[in-house]
Amino acid sequence: MKKILLPTDFSASSNNAIDYAMHFFKNWKCEFYILNVQKISEYVSDDLASGAKSDSVYDSIAFDNKKAINDLVIKLKEEHANENYDFNGLYDFDNFVSAVNEAVSFHSIDLIVMGSNGATGAKETLFGSNTLKVIRNSECPTLTIPEHFKFKNIKSVLFSTQNCEDFSQSGIKVFTKILDMHQPVLNVLDIDENAHDMSIKEDNQCLKELFVDYEYTYYSLNTIPGLIAVNTATQLLKVDLHAVFIKKETFLDRLLLGSDTSKLVYRTLIPLLFLHR
Repeated sequence: MKKILLPTDFSASSNNAIDYAMHFFKNWKCEFYILNVQKISEYVSDDLASGAKSDSVYDSIAFDNKKAINDLVIKLKEEHANENYDFNGLYDFDNFVSAVNEAVSFHSIDLIVMGSNGATGAKETLFGSNTLKVIRNSECPTLTIPEHFKFKNIKSVLFSTQNCEDFSQSGIKVFTKILDMHQPVLNVLDIDENAHDMSIKEDNQCLKELFVDYEYTYYSLNTIPGLIAVNTATQLLKVDLHAVFIKKETFLDRLLLGSDTSKLVYRTLIPLLFLHR
């Protein structure tokens, strides 16, 4: 894991995610790309009129944000001069998800780190709209950080699945890199239709193949709704990071991202790593 994309709108949530990333990758060589995206529909005519006549509309809108990105890059370089970090500022004038996907492709990004700030409506069950759109429409692994969550050492992690329906050897690579970096205790939660309590049970072959090089404790749970099951596991096991594979229409997609019928309202308490098949 070398290249990390950090989208920002300069909000408290995105600033917190950047700060988390600085601590998360401490002592590792990383190249960070700080991305700000704007679109013309977010501005009114008065904003455009404030630019000099010689300025293009693009330059009039982009000037302040480009300066803010450059200032942020300088600040991060100064604050983390002792780390093996490189910083690059990116600015795009585009649809947010398209800009993120272009940055991922062009710069060969390994991981996106974004802030999450909960939801105010059923359509934003877990994250703010931009973060949710990136999770659903980008193939790059995405680590989401709750708005007020401060970094603490990664001592325990949870990987959740349902009956091995969503595994991918290639998709798990980012997660195993994190395991190598932080050496945490690995817990695996299988939400199994046949399970009756949260107890250590014999795991299955696909999990053994997925984590062939890692020791883990296997749990199976079904007696309470899935979202509550995950919440219970993260608290009882004192988890510092939770990882899932995400795929449209799978159980975990409905569980974590919600649907029109479930209308789940849930604020994640810990960082969530979304992996893709």
